[in-house]
Formats: sequence, C-alpha cells, structure tokens
Amino acid sequence: MVLEEPSAGRRVRVTPEEYKGTDVFYSLYLPKEHTSEGSYPIIIEYTGNKHKATGSSGLVQDASLGYAAAIHTGAIWAVMPFVDGESSMTNWWGVEEETIEFAITNIRRICENYGGNHAQVFICGFSRGAIAVNYIGLYNEEIADVWNGFFSHDHYDGQREWRGNWGAPLVDYQDAAKIRLSRMKGRAALASQNGSTPGKVRAYFDANNLNNFGEITHNEFLVQDIIKDIPNEIVTHSHTDQWMLWESDAKDKVMNWFEEVLQKHPGTYTISGEVISEEKVPLEGILVQSGRTHFTKTDKYGAYKIEGLVSGERMIRIPKFNKHKIIDLASDCYNIDFKIDLTHSNE
Repeated sequence: MVLEEPSAGRRVRVTPEEYKGTDVFYSLYLPKEHTSEGSYPIIIEYTGNKHKATGSSGLVQDASLGYAAAIHTGAIWAVMPFVDGESSMTNWWGVEEETIEFAITNIRRICENYGGNHAQVFICGFSRGAIAVNYIGLYNEEIADVWNGFFSHDHYDGQREWRGNWGAPLVDYQDAAKIRLSRMKGRAALASQNGSTPGKVRAYFDANNLNNFGEITHNEFLVQDIIKDIPNEIVTHSHTDQWMLWESDAKDKVMNWFEEVLQKHPGTYTISGEVISEEKVPLEGILVQSGRTHFTKTDKYGAYKIEGLVSGERMIRIPKFNKHKIIDLASDCYNIDFKIDLTHSNE
C-alpha cells in the first residue's frame, strides 16, 4: 500500500475528508486495466483480529484474502476498517453503526468516483472478518442491501462463541445470527474453512436449518496442503488469509464461485423505466436511486436501469424532483416510469 492518488494497478491509502487527521482509512486497489469510463465489480474486505500467534495484525494494510479474486475478476478491491471515533480497531467491531456508515458512504464514493458497479459488490473477510461478512454485512436492512455475494474464510457468524469476547451465550448469539442470515434473501455465499476444524461450519448450517436463506457453497481444505512449509518467513500459521496467493484447487473453487455469481447474480433483480417531462421529452442525466448504493443516471432517451436489487418493498427515488414510487420487488420490474412537471421545478 502506497501513499499516492488512486491509479490503475496501485493499492493506496484513502482517508475520507471527514476522517482527516485521524487513524481511520481504507485501502483501495484499482485493477491494472482501470479507466475512467469503465465499470468494475467491487470486493470489500474485512481483516481478522490482531493475533500474534497466527501472524494476523488486524490492520487494513495487511489484508490479503480479496486480492487474488480482484485480480482474477478485474475488480476494485477495498479493505474497510472497524471504526470507533477517530480510531481503526484491530480487535472486534469498533462501534458497529460507525463501521457500517463508513462502509456504505465509501462504497458509494467508489461507485461514483472509480467506476465501481453497484450491482456487483461483494463482501469478504478472514477470521474476525469472516464473522463480519454477516455480523456487519447483514447487520441491518440498509447494509444488507449492498451486496451481490458473501465470501468468508475461517469462522462464521453464529457458529461458535468466544468466551469473554464475543458470542455468549451461544443460544442467544445463534438466534440473532439467524435473523441476520435471513437478510441474505437468496443471494450466494461461499463459506471457506481450513480443515483444522473439518465440517464445523457446514454442520452449523445443517443443524440450524440455514441453507434455505441463500445459495450456500462450502469450501473445505487443508491450508498445509497448499502452503507446504508452514511456518515460514511469510506465513506463520495455517489460520491465514494468504492461502489465496498460492495456486490450488481450493483457490480455483473460489474463482469459479465469483465467476458464477457475476454471471447469474442469484437473489437479485432489476428495475428499469424512463424519466420524461409532461411533454414526453426524455430527461437525460437524472439521478435515480433505490437505496444508498444502488443508483444510476438516465441516458439520452430518459431510460434508466438499476440492477442488483434484493426482494422486498423498495422505494425508487428521483431526489432532484422529490419524486418516488414504492414497489414490492419479487422479480425483474420494467416500465417503472416517471413523468416530471418541469413548470413546478427549478429546471
């Protein structure tokens, strides 16, 4: 990670304006082929806890899990912090609401400023970050609305308790985790697990009837089969996010999962329509949005299309003219049109 302006093929530190002078930042990698006119998937990553025995620093700049997937898919890769005021926390969640607000605000900026595709935003994480995929990523309806897919490695929200730290009592934790998982609404999740705890995440899904909440894929393997000489000067423990930097069948499974989700986008739908004046003149360049990270502008024909939307009641808004429509989304919806009376606007 370098201290430069964002550019193609570089991973840089980005400190949002409202966090200037603090320790809070995110890392941003733009693909080598990035151009200002392009549209790119986004992989958002969260790191593990600081844990000396496994070599995990808990720091944004030391994340590795999403990099190989970003290279493979031509995606933008951003590692987000756990935020507590002016600090980025290396253990657990910070203040959940601040962590979530930071993520939503800056995902939108990545879409606006760097060509991020709002319909192709993935969340991934290792260890603490693996739990955060659901604990943060599905914390409430607003943040849950952002994602196209979910990729976790080593641990899972609700699978076990961490006495003195997190998840106790387990029965209450699992009840809350099930509510969070219900917000997946049929989207795709890849639950990856080092074989030192074989089958435990899969068994957790089966025992708690969780498989119907989404299209769940399990990826179980031994990191020692991929990185032969652990510990070494790079990888000190098999509980690591760096295994994706080595070629393996397990890595291939991850890449194939990303490709399939990008192609089929399970659990998400499209809304489209047109924005015209009362005189039936197409209105170009008008912002249309449904949720904070799902937005587009009308083309020269006044047409718009918003993809990657989950089911349920949705508001489609045109902020400039204070117009909105509410629909119950259960499939692709077309002809959600708006007619604007320009005589009562500032246009």
